[in-house]
Amino acid sequence: MLIVFRVKVQQQTIMKTRKILLTGVTVVLCLLFSVGCAEPKPEGMPQLYPVTLTFQQEGKPLTEASIRLLPQFPCTWFSGGSTDTNGRAKLVTHGKYNGIPAGKYKICVDKFYSDGELPSMDPNKTTKPMVHYNLVETQYTLPDKTPLEIEVKKGQNSFSPFDLGKAVKEQLKRPGT
Repeated sequence: MLIVFRVKVQQQTIMKTRKILLTGVTVVLCLLFSVGCAEPKPEGMPQLYPVTLTFQQEGKPLTEASIRLLPQFPCTWFSGGSTDTNGRAKLVTHGKYNGIPAGKYKICVDKFYSDGELPSMDPNKTTKPMVHYNLVETQYTLPDKTPLEIEVKKGQNSFSPFDLGKAVKEQLKRPGT
């Protein structure tokens, strides 16, 4: 009886060891294959350089803002990003390639807020109309008015935080009103 018990324990140990080894091999293979599966950059895309910008409003991090970079040179590659909880935006090109091409850029910043309810499908239910606001001063949102500029050079780039002044809540007007 003791011998049968020992054999069963040994078989269970061997099975557990095999399972652990197979799991480990599977994880390693997945990691190896995923490293080689990165999407190649499109033909003609210039060298991209890592850039992280920081934005503040009233001395506090500007969170959840959209950042658009407008090249001041001939360029067909769209670059921008979004700020995180610390007000930092890691810039990307075409929404997925880390970094941006070297050159001079104007920076536009938008942060929107909506208040109200979507219209109801129920004709008997009244809803508070949806109103949209921009939470950044207009001068920072328009390409011809923004004072924000950077020049990205080959290699590492470092920029001081951008202060967008006071917090605002400007109601956006509907087209045609």
